[in-house]
Amino acid sequence: MTWRNRVEISYSALRRNVAAVRAATGGRAVVAVVKADAYGIGLERCARIYHDGGVAALAVAAMLEGDRIRRIVPEARVILLGSPLPEERRAVVASRYEVCCSSLDEINEYAHLADPGQPMPVHVMVDTGMGRFGARPQEAAAMVARVLSASALRLVGIGTHYPQADDGEFSVGQEATFAALLADLPPLPADCWIHYANSEGLMLRPPGPAPVVRVGLLLTGVVPDSCPDPGVEPALRWVSSLSLTKRLPKGHSISYNRTHVLARDTLVGIVPVGYADGFPIALSNRGEMLVQGRRCAVLGRVTMDYCIIDLTDLPHDAVPGEAVVLIGQQGEERITVTEVARQAGTIPYDILCGLRGRCEVVGIP
Repeated sequence: MTWRNRVEISYSALRRNVAAVRAATGGRAVVAVVKADAYGIGLERCARIYHDGGVAALAVAAMLEGDRIRRIVPEARVILLGSPLPEERRAVVASRYEVCCSSLDEINEYAHLADPGQPMPVHVMVDTGMGRFGARPQEAAAMVARVLSASALRLVGIGTHYPQADDGEFSVGQEATFAALLADLPPLPADCWIHYANSEGLMLRPPGPAPVVRVGLLLTGVVPDSCPDPGVEPALRWVSSLSLTKRLPKGHSISYNRTHVLARDTLVGIVPVGYADGFPIALSNRGEMLVQGRRCAVLGRVTMDYCIIDLTDLPHDAVPGEAVVLIGQQGEERITVTEVARQAGTIPYDILCGLRGRCEVVGIP
């Protein structure tokens, strides 16, 4: 089968990124977050590379993701970051995954379901401002006490989450709330992890008392706008080729709703990538692609299956079959995931997770 567009994943870049992130932690353990198919990079390939690179655990959002890891890296620690559905809890206990709990009700049910002969590993999550998972600090203290008293449970972590690590004032308040909770707790097991830093938190916030960081985006080589670069490199390159080129006269309209009218005679190229493949419709009349190492503007509306780009100013007339780079480097030019996200008015996670089924994903050694 011939694919119309291809996502290339550099294994060597992923390996170097694990090393760079571990170096940036100052000796803290790294939990590699691989939910949502490792942010579009590929859960199975990343699980093995990250584990072999020395991360302490792999974290996912759902049990099905954990099951995929177990088939590839059965020896890895697997953490379920979200709260499983009530009907999933019995299966979670049987799985031996580490589960993050946000309520006393969850703790009590797991204490009832688990076997004291094989205590279930539990993380107590604290809501210090995210408003998603985690209990408020007062309830979290009671949850910790309940886990410590339950013979069928084992406390392996206490964590919280930054909603906006680049907001220094708010983050300081979160850290103070979390530190106050920790100070009031009874002695914790020696192997209990304290964790709250994500990729932005790792690069922007002081280490504090947390010996563990949870990192996902940085491992892919994508650096958030607000963060210094710890020395990672892009692991993903998205490429296609021209399916058609044609010359159109000045005044000719382009794509649906005629949102672009040519201001000059133009050589246009048709690229077989559209919003069904994950190229955002928000890049209509504003995105760019690389051909012959030059930036070519997206003309008109991005359609379901195709984009139309301006090839007029290239050094040589482009022809069907010629390479097009949507994300990555060609010649001296580079288009990054962060740049695409900024142009589309979204975030890098959205771009990575949006790469869909018609993209061939291949690993490059």
